[in-house]
Amino acid sequence: MKKSQKILAVLLAVTMVLSALPFAAFAQEAPVIDHSCKTDCGGQCGYSPVIIVPGIMQSQVYVQNQDGTGDLMTVDGFPIVESMDMQFMFDTQSVKQDLKKMIWPILKALLFGQKAKLTDLVCEIADKCFYSHYFNEDGTRVYDAQVDEYWYSVEESKNHPDKSYGYAKGYRTDKDGNTLPTTKYETEYDFIMRQVDLTEYADMAGYDHIYYYAYSSFGDTYSIAERFNEYIQMVKDQTGHDKVSVVFISLGGTIGNTYLADFRNPDDIDRIVFAAAAMDGSYLLSDLMKGNLTLDSKDLYTTVLPDLMYLVEQTQGVNLRWVGYLLNVVLRIIPQKFLSGTVTELFQAVIDRVLGKMLYNCPSMWALVPSSEYPEMADRYIKNETLRAKTDRYYNIQKNAAQTLKERTAEGMDIFVVCGYNLPMPSILGCYTYSSDNIIQASSSSAGATVAPYGKTLPTNYKPAIDESYISPEREVDAGTAALPERTWFIRNQSHLTLQSALHDTIHLCVQILADKQITDARVHNGGFAQFNGYRPTKELQNLIDRYEELTQEELSALKPAKASALQTAYENAVDVLESKDWDYDKEQEAEKALYTALYKAKLLPNQDSADSPYKKYSLAKDLSKFTKGWSDLTALLFGSRDYIPFV
Repeated sequence: MKKSQKILAVLLAVTMVLSALPFAAFAQEAPVIDHSCKTDCGGQCGYSPVIIVPGIMQSQVYVQNQDGTGDLMTVDGFPIVESMDMQFMFDTQSVKQDLKKMIWPILKALLFGQKAKLTDLVCEIADKCFYSHYFNEDGTRVYDAQVDEYWYSVEESKNHPDKSYGYAKGYRTDKDGNTLPTTKYETEYDFIMRQVDLTEYADMAGYDHIYYYAYSSFGDTYSIAERFNEYIQMVKDQTGHDKVSVVFISLGGTIGNTYLADFRNPDDIDRIVFAAAAMDGSYLLSDLMKGNLTLDSKDLYTTVLPDLMYLVEQTQGVNLRWVGYLLNVVLRIIPQKFLSGTVTELFQAVIDRVLGKMLYNCPSMWALVPSSEYPEMADRYIKNETLRAKTDRYYNIQKNAAQTLKERTAEGMDIFVVCGYNLPMPSILGCYTYSSDNIIQASSSSAGATVAPYGKTLPTNYKPAIDESYISPEREVDAGTAALPERTWFIRNQSHLTLQSALHDTIHLCVQILADKQITDARVHNGGFAQFNGYRPTKELQNLIDRYEELTQEELSALKPAKASALQTAYENAVDVLESKDWDYDKEQEAEKALYTALYKAKLLPNQDSADSPYKKYSLAKDLSKFTKGWSDLTALLFGSRDYIPFV
């Protein structure tokens, strides 16, 4: 496994906390806004400008010195940045230096069972990682933050260098070993398109019709929603259109909730799409805040690590579950009593003494707590009246969010919902039984659909809220109880972590909803996109199609007729599968495998090794998973929910 994958696996739980945080803006200089019309169409092209309201820390946010004179710098000269690039969240070099000094004290504490000492050392390390992201008890930041905002179109962003590109730490080097800029985002455009790629919409309307509403992941959700109207007005002025469309992605759903409840102006809106949006929070965050771990259950040796590897796999594009199953076997060497008890105690101590300064004191964290969990948790963890007033305000919006969607739709607003389901939450947490997109439970991202637990179906005696046609084919979902049952699409196995790359599926559907006014619902006038569909990993298939289309006539003519015919057939089938609106994972995988094999046999893959089997790419990792899973299942059968050491 690559070093980057190992790091991601270790930090995954922390990453998901930070990536599942909602958003807010902080006091900073007012942007210089140009309200003059910038488009050639002058608002007459028929395509409304689209505002992306992203989530998952998809903004560049620089932590400031306490005196407000500039960015908070690390020992190696790079600022602390709250964004998807987790390596910039912390002063990593400083932490590494301190960690080296602590290795022996940590080992000593482990050897001699000094839990209090071990807890102090672990909390000290965590504190050095997270201190720059702490909040005071009243909900204000200890350190302020500056957001890179874009009060202009994505087209204009091509002319603005991205701030992060100006720093270098040596993470990337050229062939001669010379340091290259840390990030690949040379311009703001490069950064924005890496977060949410709406090239398909831009090809129809132009990049001057796409806008990106950046914000910080930490702060006050309410103030962000309040400021959103100013941004909408700017977009209308710059495009000449009298309406805009909005896509609330991921944790942007909390902004959408607030906007629709308190700040909406129906005259401004063409269409709204909630895509994988946390409209009723995420149990992932509430479980982390409560320290609700599952390390004392049998799942510790069966599903926890494979599921974590699967989440890594979703971001890396390689099969890693076999690593998780292998680790299941190795993990049993550590006494279960020590592992579950000590880790749980350490985790709770880190939450209470360190991460609580982010989670418990930050208003936007509470916007991520499900409404069913909020009252009890707020009473337990919030002690400051100022903070409680802010979190209560959003809670009152959140608990009525489904009703708000119904009311706004009845008033004539065109609102649609797209969500994933049938994936587990991280199995290290108590919420893993919820059917989800790996991060947000489907009942939240669908605004109220009834969803069976992960891996299960609705009870045999279940009565549909409307009728059987609203039940998913696998009987896992009843769309009838959702706020907008006629306007909600469900994508089976669509992960939150692969949403950005789902350009031919979920992103394509969102674009069509925005562009095609003939699509008015998810059931009849749906543009051919069934209400229940499935996730497909199409990136590699597209790469293979591109490879075929790059071939010259001379290369194709040089092939023997049988190979040329097989290649042509595989290509045509691949294109049909990719363009199909009936998304089927198995069909996509078979089409990918067939085209790969045809190109391989024709010796037309770049740098291919003729000694390799054309099926190795698609079979080896799966074979490893089967073997290691069998080994893991055997140890579970023999030893149950404990380690190899009996009576411990």
